[in-house]
Amino acid sequence: MLLGIANGILIFYLWTWFIWPFVFVFGLAFGIADLVKNENSKGKGLIWAGIALLIMTTAMIGYMLR
Repeated sequence: MLLGIANGILIFYLWTWFIWPFVFVFGLAFGIADLVKNENSKGKGLIWAGIALLIMTTAMIGYMLR
């Protein structure tokens, strides 16, 4: 079941590979800047950076287990 999910994310990543590095870098930068400026921030940029990192690493794992 998990291998099927990893393969699905791999296919999704192969079609959108050019988006995720930018989402990760800009989400991380904006999330840290927002956290420094505002103590009560929700960290939306950091959540986007985490999702992008999860998709990129899952795609790599799905490719290796293929």
